[in-house]
Amino acid sequence: MKGLLILVFGLLFLQSCEKYTLTGLYRSQVLYNAGKERGAASGNTEAQITDTSVYVAAVIVPKEYDWRRDSLYGAVPCELQLLKNGIPQFSMHTGALASSSADTHHLLDGHLYTEYANSEGTVICCDGKELFRYPQREMLKGLLVKGEDVYTLGRPLDGTGFCYRCNGEIVLRQDAGELFGDFSDLAYGRTGALYDSGSGVCFCFKSSSACYSVLNGEMSQVSTSVSSFRVKDMRLYGKSVCYVADYSTATMIFTPLRAYTLPTDVNWQSASLFSRNGELWFVADSPLKAVCRPVMQMGNELAGASFLGEDNFVYEGSSKFYSASCGGGTFTLRDNRGEILYIRDSTCFFGRQNVCCAEDEVYALLNPRERDRRPFVWHGGKKEEYDINGYLTAIEVVFSPPN
Repeated sequence: MKGLLILVFGLLFLQSCEKYTLTGLYRSQVLYNAGKERGAASGNTEAQITDTSVYVAAVIVPKEYDWRRDSLYGAVPCELQLLKNGIPQFSMHTGALASSSADTHHLLDGHLYTEYANSEGTVICCDGKELFRYPQREMLKGLLVKGEDVYTLGRPLDGTGFCYRCNGEIVLRQDAGELFGDFSDLAYGRTGALYDSGSGVCFCFKSSSACYSVLNGEMSQVSTSVSSFRVKDMRLYGKSVCYVADYSTATMIFTPLRAYTLPTDVNWQSASLFSRNGELWFVADSPLKAVCRPVMQMGNELAGASFLGEDNFVYEGSSKFYSASCGGGTFTLRDNRGEILYIRDSTCFFGRQNVCCAEDEVYALLNPRERDRRPFVWHGGKKEEYDINGYLTAIEVVFSPPN
């Protein structure tokens, strides 16, 4: 799964004022010009969205500028907007408090949180207003809002390890260590490596010699059946720890009660754990397929969902699952039966935040590579274009409560 971001957005290189540039992407990959759309939605019909709030983050560039080539990156003024049902909620210029890079935009509960690192440090904003800043240059791996507090988990741009903060103040700092999960991971979603286990704000990490859990700022070493090097993922559920690890010739899931073996006929490149309706689930990806399934029904092929192909992002609805992939510039959206809902060539995909589920509805934002096409949101076989010269970076959909 992580290979998708490396292919699509990880090629973007660091600049002095911003983390990434779009230039590297478009110089290193051929622009696909087929532009064909296949599947349920091939027209240009405006989607009729009722009882919902569709939040979209957009970066707007000057009218005649081709953001796809981005040949003057850093010298062209960009405008960052948050739109709700197509109506701008706020607008700000990038370069002072925010970046135009898609992976620095985080939509949480109808608010746009941004991270921006330059030579002076890092600043965190919400809806264009500065929340706090600190002198260290960091890239966020986790962001969680709980009540009035904003928790961040950042990796230094100029070093190793990580720093866990609450409202910008350091809670825990490690000069070395690898975090489990981030915003692009199979099962971590919008808040990245930070989440609430039911017992408080938490995350897990490993060093070269051991694994650790952190709950409400308290760090505890976790005893594992294998070396930390072999542990793929670790999660807290309440105060219990579960983890996925390579064990002998198999990939296994270890819980406090017993261990489960993933099918051995597939080379699982990555696997993550998550909680669903009180059950422990896993998501695993291989060059052949991705699967999500309850751990206790490991051998039940009818439980959960399977998706053919490589580098699938898996999205959880209330009773369904969806997958999205964008290999070679072709975006493909599938349902939990494996059927294609939508496919489009010549698409720029910025990662997990480009698709979301609300209840059992799936929404996807797409940025066509053709210069004469506008970005749009696809939902239910219809699409809604955004009349901007620029690109959409993130989407969140919230159903309105019934009157």
